[in-house]
Formats: sequence, C-alpha cells, structure tokens
Amino acid sequence: MWHTSKKNRASPGAAAAEASVRQLIANGKSKAAVEAAKELHKAQATAASEALLVDAYAARIQSLIDQNLTVEATALLELVRERYPSARERLQGRNGSAGMAAGGIEELLRPPNDPELSAERRAALEAAASALQRAFIAVTAGPVDEAAVELQEVSHRSPLAPWKLLVRAIACFYRGEDEACRRYLEAIQPESAPARLVPAMQAMLGGKPAKLTAASAALVSSTTSDPGVLRKALEALEGAFESHKDGAILKGIRDAVQACRQTAPDQIERLKQHISVRSMLADVNIDKVRAAMGGASLKDAYFLRLLARGMEEVGDPESVAVACATWDDFRQQAVREGWFTANGPEAATLYLHMAGVLRKVPDELLADLQKNAHRRNRESVEEMYFLYPEKLYERACALDPHFESFSQWLGWAKGHRAGQADRVAEAWHKIRPMDIEPILFLMEVKEKRNAFQTSLQYLAKAERIDSVHPAVRRARLRLLAGSALRHLQQKKPHLAEEKLAEMETLPQSQQGDRPAFLAALRYMICAVRAASHGSAAGDEAAPHRAEVERVLGGKASAALLILGVANASKQIALEQLPPIEKLAKAERGALPEAVIRVVELARDMQMVQPIPSDWMAETAKQFQRNSQSLNVAQLETLAEAGLSVEQFELTYTVSGAGLERGGPTEANFLLLRAKSLPEYQEERRAVCASAAAQLARQQRQMDVVEKAVELLADSAFDDLSFTSEQASTVVRKEKAERAFPTGYRPGPDYSDLLGAAGSCNCPKCRRARGEAVAPFEDAPFEDFEEEDDDLDLDAMLDGTELPPDMPPEIARMLLEETRKSVERGESLDSLLNRVFGPEAGFGGRRRKGRRR
Repeated sequence: MWHTSKKNRASPGAAAAEASVRQLIANGKSKAAVEAAKELHKAQATAASEALLVDAYAARIQSLIDQNLTVEATALLELVRERYPSARERLQGRNGSAGMAAGGIEELLRPPNDPELSAERRAALEAAASALQRAFIAVTAGPVDEAAVELQEVSHRSPLAPWKLLVRAIACFYRGEDEACRRYLEAIQPESAPARLVPAMQAMLGGKPAKLTAASAALVSSTTSDPGVLRKALEALEGAFESHKDGAILKGIRDAVQACRQTAPDQIERLKQHISVRSMLADVNIDKVRAAMGGASLKDAYFLRLLARGMEEVGDPESVAVACATWDDFRQQAVREGWFTANGPEAATLYLHMAGVLRKVPDELLADLQKNAHRRNRESVEEMYFLYPEKLYERACALDPHFESFSQWLGWAKGHRAGQADRVAEAWHKIRPMDIEPILFLMEVKEKRNAFQTSLQYLAKAERIDSVHPAVRRARLRLLAGSALRHLQQKKPHLAEEKLAEMETLPQSQQGDRPAFLAALRYMICAVRAASHGSAAGDEAAPHRAEVERVLGGKASAALLILGVANASKQIALEQLPPIEKLAKAERGALPEAVIRVVELARDMQMVQPIPSDWMAETAKQFQRNSQSLNVAQLETLAEAGLSVEQFELTYTVSGAGLERGGPTEANFLLLRAKSLPEYQEERRAVCASAAAQLARQQRQMDVVEKAVELLADSAFDDLSFTSEQASTVVRKEKAERAFPTGYRPGPDYSDLLGAAGSCNCPKCRRARGEAVAPFEDAPFEDFEEEDDDLDLDAMLDGTELPPDMPPEIARMLLEETRKSVERGESLDSLLNRVFGPEAGFGGRRRKGRRR
C-alpha cells in the first residue's frame, strides 16, 4: 500500500518536469515537448504522465497538420491510438486541439480515388507520386546527378515531402556526399514512414545506431560490404600466378574464393570461372584447382568466351588454333543460352573476329595446323571451318553482307593465291552492286592483264556510282591510253586512233604535259600505219613530233617520250634515239629536267620509260652543274629513274643533293642513298636504311618505313634499329660523303653504331679483333695490283685447269668478278657470299642480332 501511494504521488521534480512540458506545448515546441514527456512517462509510468504525453502528441499532431504534413500526422495519430488505448476517447471526444487534429487529418487524407476529390488535386498527387517513383528507382540503381532528384512536382508541404528527402539522401550517398546525406536524413520527420530507413542509412554512413531491425541489418550488409578484403585476396592470387608456384596459387585460390563468399556471394561463380581459365593458361593441375575452389566452375558461354580470349593472348600458333575452336564452342553454347541467334549479325561478327585471329598465323604454319587437325580428328574442311579464313569470311558475309565484312575478306584475299581476290571482289559486287570498292579493284586487275575493254566496262559502272571519285577521274584517260597502246601492239592503228579521239575529248587530257603524250601517241599511230604499208612515217608524222617538242620544250625530251611510247607499243624498231654526242650543248645541259619530265609523264600514264645508259650517264654529268634548279620532288624522280636503269652513281649523287635540302624528305633521300650503294657495302646500306626508317617513323611516312624494312629483310641486319639521335648522326655523315664509294674510298665508318657484331668481316679486320683467320685466306687478292686493269683473262684461262663440269664462260665470269672485287676492296667472304649465296657456307656469316 505504501508503495502504491508513493508511486502515484507526484514528487516536486515530477511537477517541475510536467510544468516544463506544458510550457513547451504553449510555446509551440511540440517536438521537444513530446521528447520531454516521453522521458517523464518512462520514469513515472503514471496515468498523469501518460495524459501529459498524450497532450504533447496532440500538440505535435496539430503542428504537423499546420505544416501540411498530413501523412505524418495521420501516422502519428494512429501510433498514439494504438500505443495508448485509453487516449482514443480523449482524442476523438475532446474539443481541443487533438480533436481538431483528428478531424482535419481525415478531411485531408482522402484517397486519390475518392469521388469527392477534385480532378486537379488528384492529377497533382498522381504526378508527384509518379515522379517520386522514377527518382527512387534511379537513385537505388546507381549514382545520379542533382537534376535527377530535384522533384519539383513534390512541394515541401506535400504528404510525400519526407520521401523526397529520402530520395535526395540516397542520391548523396551514392555520390559520396556524406555530409549532405546526413542533413537530408536529419530533416526527415521521425513520425514519417521514411524515417524507418534513417537508422539503416546512418549505419551505412559509418554511424553506430543502438539497434537495427533484421531487415535493416540485411540492407546495410548488402549495401556496404567491404570490398577491400576481396580485393586484397585477388591481388595476392595474382601475385601467386606470377610466381608460377603451384602451392602459392592453390592457397591464393582458396583465400580468394572464401573472401568472395563472405563479401560478394553473388559473384562466386564468375570468380571460379576466371580462376579456372587462368589456371588452365598457367598449366596448373585442374583437379587441384577444382578442389581449392570447392567445386568445378560452370562451363557456360561466359566461360568459353573467357577461355577463347585467354588462348588468343597466349599467341603461339597452336593456342590460336585452340582459340578458334573454342570460339566455335562458344558460338554454339551462346545460341543455346539465347545470347544471339545462329544466323544473326552477332554470329557474323564472331566469324570475322575468328578470321582476324587466324591472320596472325603465317600461312605455312596455318597449313600445318590444318593438316594436323584433320589428321587427328578426320573431320571435313566444312567441320573444321574455324581453321580456314576463307570459310570464316564467307560465312560472315553470307550472314551479314556488310561493307566492312567484304572489305576485310578482300584485304585477306589479296595476299593469297592468284584469282582468289578476283572471286571475292566479284561476289562482293554481285551482292552489293553499289559499292565502288570491288569495281575499282576489278577494273585495276583487268587493266594489269591488258583486258582494257573489260576494265573500261567496270569504269563505266564506277562512274555511274561516283563520277568524282579521285580514282575514277584518273582512270579513264589511263585506260584509254593503255587500250590504244594495246591496239598498236596488235598493229591495229585504226582502233588506236579511235581511243585517241576519245582521249582528246577528256578535260584531264589537256592538263600538264599530257598533250605531249597524246601527240606522241598520234606520231606512233602514223609510224605504225606507214610501216604496215612498207614506207617510212614521212610527212604525216612530222607535225606530231614537232608538237611533242613544243610541249616538252626540246628535242631530247621529245625523243625520250616517243621512245617510251614505241616501247609500250612494242614497236621499238620504229624509233631509235640519236647518239648522245649528236645532241646540241643546250640539249645536253637540259637533260636532267628533260628526263624528269618524261619519267613523270610516263608514270602518270603507267608506262615504262626506257632511258639508254649513255643518256643517263650524260644526265649524271649535267646534274652536277644545275642541281640547284630542281625542286625536291624532281630530285626524287631523278634518283628513282637512276635506280630503274641501274645508274647507281646518279642516284647516289642526287640523294646527296636531296639530303642537303633537309626537311621531312630526308628519310626518303637517305633510303635512296642506301639503295644506290654497292652490294658489298652491306653494312653501310643497312645503316642508311635503318636510319631512314627511324626518321620516317618520326614523320609518319609509313610508305618509307615499309620500303626500308623490306630492304633490310632477310639480311644479317634485319633487326637493326637506331635512336633519333643516331639517325641524325647518319644523315650528317652521309651529307658530308659526296663521292661515290670505291674500294679505296669506302665512305663513313659506322662501326660505333654497329658494334662488334657489325664490324667488317675481312681477314684484316677479323685478325684485329683476335678472330681466327685461315692461312692464306686473303692471298689470292694480294696477287692483284692496282695497275692490273688490263689482265688477259683468256691467257689466264688457257693456263688454268678447270673442273670438268665448269664451262669456260662461267670461269671467265668468276675471274672478271674477282678482278672487280679487288678494285673495290671487297673481302673474300663478301665476294664468295655474293657470287654463290650465303647458304653455300663460304666465310663467316655474321650472327644476326640486335646491333647498336
């Protein structure tokens, strides 16, 4: 009895606390009043403290109503009614604020489908709810920007306002803006429905709430699992694979799988698939790997794709073949799993990829792989299609006849047996008749085979598709010229004249020096017609020759061009050049420019231009006097013309003049210098070519790079490479070396760039390096003196006993080559290797390797 009276009796402290709550309610601080009343009721647990708490809740409910937070007010009202049943009648029956609150809430919270709700109000609620739903889906899928969660449809007085705050908090969480996230969470009213997520999100931000529900704890766990543990385990596994120690690898697998199960259980199967493929590539025992993973990995399309890519990266021919076979397995499995259809564009793309993989394998090795595969499996070519690029391209183009598919197929076919590219281009043209690329290809193929009529037919098709295409615009004049020359070869001048008449109607035929070619062609038609009647060209051809001379500005250039037309017409007997001595002094002085103009015109018409050696020798002599009058392009043309007729000294001299000009053309002139050097100067040739390649790479001149690499291919210096500074050193030395090399003046010394591996291999230099030299190895060369230029080779042959199977002509040739070699200062090894080939095994062939 005493305890009861004591409990119900208000203490002075309780009375003060109740007064404080009443004062908070009066001051409109309902939230603080509720919190204070809760503490008092928790301590007192009396009817009076409960009544005070209900009054505080009533004030809070009214405050929410005043803020238009009707959803929150209703929720709080229901909570109070449920938690404190004795307060239901008081809240419903009293005329005070609580009663007003109940009535106001019921009025405000009519459902959207309430027939008494206005259409405008219903539309606004539906728009706000729809926008909120879209935003909620967006923020829970990943990071979004601020504009995506602006939610202007939801006002701060809307019943949905707390949800708007929650959406913004989630957006800040995924963007890593923790402070902004906390501020949005604090603004959510505790009585609102979204408030139930606040403790969970605070835990995600690193807070430590007193207690989380089971659902909240699961949410926190799935959202904020620490990836650091798994990342560390995977890094350790990667290090184990790099160590190539099976024990470390297996331990790393066990640790990684365990970490994945704890932190990302939904990714465990993917991890096992990656581990399985990596272990296969590392040749780790598959049974032990399976045990370490706790079971085999799933062999689905994803796994097969991983394996195929892994085998590709291994790179050796056998692995490439396995990769293509695995890609075929992947294709079939992916179709079964519904990744794509068997005959869709995805399958076509896969076929193209497989063909691209096979292109990395040299043809000889690929043929061996095909033979070995058939020997082991005894399957048909169609069944083993994945080892045949042509089959793969054919399938890809059949499923998806795309421009790029055919382009890749044609690019591959160009490098294979004759006629294959033609068939691909014809198939391309048949399926895609409006693509100009196969038409141009077929046009050029027919042109090279002198089938000009067919080539012109393809040209007509190309002109209908794209008449302004550069290749199309250039082709008609060239093809008509080739057709006219072909008719002259067949001694049909009347047909050639028809083509010439058609050429004269083309605007491009009047550009540059082309009128000279037309006049020269007209001259040759007259010459052929006269020859067919058993007479000389006569007066009929004379005006046309005069026209050639007028356009080209001289008799020498006109004579060269007409010789070129006669050669292309296979009528060389009808035109002969005069001896160089009969040319006037002015004509001889203009020879370099004349040769350049004629060579450029012949190249424009794709015609071979012969130039007699005495004319080229005179050209070289005259070049020394007027080289400064020529531009860089003309110098390149003249140097290449010298190479075409083996006037290497001319090319050497012109390349030097080009190097003096400097600029981006240095690489090409240095390559021309390399090509002009004697074959026995293989080291200097290699140095110049390698330096040219380096300079060309800097200028992005890939055509020069390809030519330089081709020059070095299959030589002892095919892997020689220089830095930019070393290439500049080569240019500087070659500029200073103006004279063509001889045996007594070989040119710059590049031993510092080549190193010991590139040093001279003559007996003298080999002795200096301490290398073994056979006795009397260089004795034959010591018997020849400089003044023995007029050796009587016939007399030497008469006194020499030749091998029974050696013809005297061969013996004489060998003696002549030996004499020339002595004059050049060539070593015996170089002579023997040059005459008999390095495969004969004479002398010490240099070991190939990187030289610096």
